[in-house]
Amino acid sequence: MHKLDNICEAFGIETPLKSIETLQSGHINDTYLVTQQNDEKFIIQKLNSLVFKDAKAVIANKIVVSKHLHANYKKTNSHYQSVNYLKTTQNAYIFQDETCYWNVMQFIPNAITMDRAETPEIAFEAGKLYGDFILNTESISPESITETLKDFHNVPFRFTQFETALKLAKSNRLEAAADLIAFIKKHATSMSALASLQGKNHFPIRITHNDAKLSNILFDNQNKGLAVIDLDTVMPGLVHYDFGDSVRSICTKSTEDETDLSEIYIDLELYEAYCKGFALKTKSILKPEEIENLPLGVQTIIFIMGLRFLTDYLNNDIYYKTTYENHNLDRALNQFTLLQSVLDNLESIELITKQHFT
Repeated sequence: MHKLDNICEAFGIETPLKSIETLQSGHINDTYLVTQQNDEKFIIQKLNSLVFKDAKAVIANKIVVSKHLHANYKKTNSHYQSVNYLKTTQNAYIFQDETCYWNVMQFIPNAITMDRAETPEIAFEAGKLYGDFILNTESISPESITETLKDFHNVPFRFTQFETALKLAKSNRLEAAADLIAFIKKHATSMSALASLQGKNHFPIRITHNDAKLSNILFDNQNKGLAVIDLDTVMPGLVHYDFGDSVRSICTKSTEDETDLSEIYIDLELYEAYCKGFALKTKSILKPEEIENLPLGVQTIIFIMGLRFLTDYLNNDIYYKTTYENHNLDRALNQFTLLQSVLDNLESIELITKQHFT
């Protein structure tokens, strides 16, 4: 952890530190909570340069969005807060050492994160907060934000990656994944529909979070939504993927790592609560065709996540952090089980969506 002392000094944080805690919330980057001797806390993040090829653009996107949110919240006297990034002693928001890029955020006190929405009230608060993010970033020009991960939520692109992995995969992994491979091939065409509509310019391009899961929200001690965090994947995109990713992580009481398949299903009570909160903030700005295809967004993003987990499994786990041999295989099965539940309940999902957005 001696390296973190050097990073702290680069950002003007006094050392020696009182404590360092490794945070395990993300699949990609390394994140630490550091505490100074005076008990002031900061979040230090090391960007994964294998994933984020243009780290400077990632940081620049985060700065534009966080400053915009801060200004809007201040102007409207909102309860919500934005992430505040520190500058280095050289007046930059990013620090580069021999191998990595680093950025630092101020710690938001009296806040908690959750991995599961235990009540409809939590889902409603999450819906409002992510909906507010879409609403408040609408006035940011998409041209001012760099697409740092091209085709991030593009099913045809992800399917191409999957097909390449199939050709190179070891026989034992192909055998273990046989049922899931068949599931993917069965649904590949229908799950490409949103990408096809996007290619025909059916939807406006918005500034979206692109990792809009429950764990990327801070709640206050009254379980009210407080802040959207982890802006690494902020890019121009479709509202459907943020809506879908939120539903994927919030409207089920299981986590991505759950292996008891009986516990993995779409919870319609949580879906209605999330949809109500999201619509409260966004129905005034979303176009009718965007609203009509929100349930397709739910299906598509779950399919994409299952596809990505299985692709990484076939590639011998080179992308996501894993803790055991079949971790990504289990994650993929988890997501496709959730997708099947969504498909089984699609009529109810479409009805709930229509009720709250009209």
